[in-house]
Amino acid sequence: MASTFESSIDALIASHKPGYALAQPFYNDPQVFQRDIARIFTKQWSFAGHVSRIKNQGDYFLFTIGDESIIVIRGKDGEVNALFNVCRHRGSRVCVEAEGNKKALVCPYHAWTYTTDGSLSSAPAMLDGFDASQFGMRKCDVHIVEGLIFVRLDASTPRPPDSDAAFADLERLFKPYRFASAKIAASLVWRVRGNWKLVVENFGECYHCRPTHPEYCSVMAHATPDTYKAPRAVEEFGKLKSEWEPRSKALGFEIGNSESPLHYVGRLPIKEGFLTQSRDGKPVAPLMGDLKEYDGGYTSMRIYPLNYCIASADHGLIPRFTPIGPELTEVEMIWLVKSDAVEGRDYDVAKLTWLWKVTTDQDKTLVDNNQAGVNSLAYRPGPYAKTEQGLTRFTTWYLAQIA
Repeated sequence: MASTFESSIDALIASHKPGYALAQPFYNDPQVFQRDIARIFTKQWSFAGHVSRIKNQGDYFLFTIGDESIIVIRGKDGEVNALFNVCRHRGSRVCVEAEGNKKALVCPYHAWTYTTDGSLSSAPAMLDGFDASQFGMRKCDVHIVEGLIFVRLDASTPRPPDSDAAFADLERLFKPYRFASAKIAASLVWRVRGNWKLVVENFGECYHCRPTHPEYCSVMAHATPDTYKAPRAVEEFGKLKSEWEPRSKALGFEIGNSESPLHYVGRLPIKEGFLTQSRDGKPVAPLMGDLKEYDGGYTSMRIYPLNYCIASADHGLIPRFTPIGPELTEVEMIWLVKSDAVEGRDYDVAKLTWLWKVTTDQDKTLVDNNQAGVNSLAYRPGPYAKTEQGLTRFTTWYLAQIA
């Protein structure tokens, strides 16, 4: 028989009105959050980090999602492994520092020792007949595309539908930027006091752009028409696109958008006269990868539920949104530049990070306030605007995953 909680979740899902925000428990209930982890984040791909963080054998960093700690480590064979940070003896954390280099993974409790691929190599004083081969660290599924490391907690379940197509699109459209050989120029982390779905909803719509992101609107031409779909703004952006596309195609950029239920990738102009996503539109770093000229556009991609990738001609931005608790999400923005670019000579970190730092500062405040309001007795789900219809697709997808 279904538990009372399961029955209440089923009732909430059944009562959801399409085109409206979710009911309060979906945004703050600890049991709903645990179901999110179990039914979504154990099975779906999550961006963990960039390969440049683990260049050498034994380099590792910890990736945290919910209550799970994952060791992402470069193995002896050069492969990237993702291991649950749990000793197979009595469950202790094996790595306690956020990053570093280890030739072997030694549990600090009873000194069980594992190789960098998770195999158990030493377990002192065990009884006769103990089979070390049966006690290796549990592994996650790993997939690397253009230097971006994706992990999936439950490697035993089938890969999500459409993930192969999504990764193929990412590889095809981002290959000219050569992210795999790029380096991290900057990384900033925010602890947002909001449920991961509020973070996703905020990032997935521009209805709030004009009222809250003046800097973003000063750079990104799509922001004003995507706020209210005002006819004049839509017409002006359409004219900009029609004039920009032939120039971009002539430079070898692929313009065509690709969209499925689980991913989107496309290329758009930034703003008339802007070469990149900077305060004045002027370059902030050397051209990435194979690129020889600026076309004034950017490529962006989303893979459900939390993976995004954005590329201007001279830098990349990789957002990482990671659920930590029912009302806590870690947001990291990672800026990539060409591997041989030198800070202070080829790029200035403040100029490179300006747009998305100020925008994410504002978004943190917005989501913190959103969560506080959702927690109120007065909260009732409201209808999405015409420029928020992507959120209807998201909530439909989400409810189907946890049903």
